[in-house]
Amino acid sequence: MNNPAGCLVFLPIILFFGFFGILVIGFIALVIYLVNKGKQDAWTGEVIDKIYKERRDMDSNRMEHFFTLVIKTTDGRTKKVGVAQNIYNQYKIGDKAKKEKGKLFIEKI
Repeated sequence: MNNPAGCLVFLPIILFFGFFGILVIGFIALVIYLVNKGKQDAWTGEVIDKIYKERRDMDSNRMEHFFTLVIKTTDGRTKKVGVAQNIYNQYKIGDKAKKEKGKLFIEKI
């Protein structure tokens, strides 16, 4: 480039998109890391509690529902697993559940 003024005009644009690109790549890497971490976890346990909470969204005035199963694993740890309503309704306290390595969701056993 023979025109140094042209470089000065495009330098802020290049820096902005470079910084934005680093943020996007970092976010995607974080999501991939968290999904892989969830897939690596494996355990078996028993449902010891079921938690249902609701909250009103301040912006849309809509009710939000949260369903959680509390599971005590065979090695003594306690796991809180957020689930959909239909899965929440399938479980009773005392039911057995397992999370296999390579899967994201629990299964009833």
